[in-house]
Amino acid sequence: MSLRTLLTGMIQQVEGGYAVMLMGYDCIAIDEVQQGTAPFDVQLMTVEYATVIREIGRTVQVVGAGEMEEVTITTRESCMLIRVLNNELFAAFVLARDANLGKARYLLRANALALLQAVE
Repeated sequence: MSLRTLLTGMIQQVEGGYAVMLMGYDCIAIDEVQQGTAPFDVQLMTVEYATVIREIGRTVQVVGAGEMEEVTITTRESCMLIRVLNNELFAAFVLARDANLGKARYLLRANALALLQAVE
């Protein structure tokens, strides 16, 4: 299955989802699918958060807390769920604050391997 098909299928299952994407820690999106209109710049938000996620990962390693798997950032307007896929890539789901976070979390976890395979 293609990466675009996977991402499209994921976002269509979450009402209130603004975007789902596969990104590198170099802040470059491999692919993304958006739906609806977010009240902010989704791409800019993701690029800025990628830097923060990289730092969180380093901190987790320094303190010896194990491998980072997931990070959730919630604001008044939105929620961003990030799933670490490997040392180079992560998947991110950007949602409205009242969207179904649990379903987005499940979809990222359930599709993690397929997302990696789609970029090989």
